[in-house]
Amino acid sequence: MRIEYVFGDEKNTQYSILNTKHQRMASQVAHVVYAKKYLDRHPAMNADLFLLGTLLPDVRRVTDEVKRKDTHIVYPELDLEFKNLSPFEAGYRFHLWCDMRREEILNKYNFYDLKYAADIGHLPAKLLEDELVYEKYNNWEKLIWLLENPPEVKINLNVSSASAKASADFDLKVSQETIERWYAVNAKYFEGKPNEKTLKAFLWKHRKLRKLSDEIIDVVEKLRNNSKVVEILLKISDEILEQ
Repeated sequence: MRIEYVFGDEKNTQYSILNTKHQRMASQVAHVVYAKKYLDRHPAMNADLFLLGTLLPDVRRVTDEVKRKDTHIVYPELDLEFKNLSPFEAGYRFHLWCDMRREEILNKYNFYDLKYAADIGHLPAKLLEDELVYEKYNNWEKLIWLLENPPEVKINLNVSSASAKASADFDLKVSQETIERWYAVNAKYFEGKPNEKTLKAFLWKHRKLRKLSDEIIDVVEKLRNNSKVVEILLKISDEILEQ
């Protein structure tokens, strides 16, 4: 099955510049769990397509086709107003909103002041978050099947602005092969609650993180032993949709 997603067609829009120096965002398990919380409140939404959209923005982890700015700096503003969006694009947009909301929560509790919380691009904290919330989602088997058998996704990020150059900057082009590879990486990662073995396997798929895998796992362990870190990371799930 082939599904074509056209992302927006707004004209004469001025895009805000987001700070990409610090790439603080949720990891894959957490994104699924938080998406499920949204879906529980909106049962009419097509959950399968929403989840596929939610998991796509981090595809850059397995390719040089796009950078984070190509996948994350997309909309002039972010909210949970998904009217007139396809379920897939709603999920994609939810991912970006979720990254923003997550940071609001962590900053509220001064999370990054804690020892090791900001180490290695904040990745160990995100992976521990995956471990802590994994059991909050109870349909991993179905999601794994979906990720291993995804529809063909053609993404045309057609978002115009007053500047032709800006419009070109937001053109997202990722091959179907890359998308399927990224979904397969996630499917494997979701097979069980994250542990040292599965984390190392997941990190190995991220070419730029392979040499850091042992160091990352070590910091995850240090964070796991800090009760304050665990307490704050669990607050994200509790507060992600509460504003």
